[in-house]
Amino acid sequence: MSDIGILNDPVSQMFIALVFGGPGLLLGIPGALLWKKHRIAGALLGAVGGFIICLVGWMISKDIL
Repeated sequence: MSDIGILNDPVSQMFIALVFGGPGLLLGIPGALLWKKHRIAGALLGAVGGFIICLVGWMISKDIL
């Protein structure tokens, strides 16, 4: 029995991207600390930026990009 098709749905694909890009989410903490008036927005912007940097780095290392 093959398990190749198990992770082909969109929810699984987003979960995989989140797992591999997860270490970049740590940049949300400095984002919240640097933007004191809007801590939630700073945390979200830092997390999104870190996620993108980490995910792109992973994709480059795996020759996807």
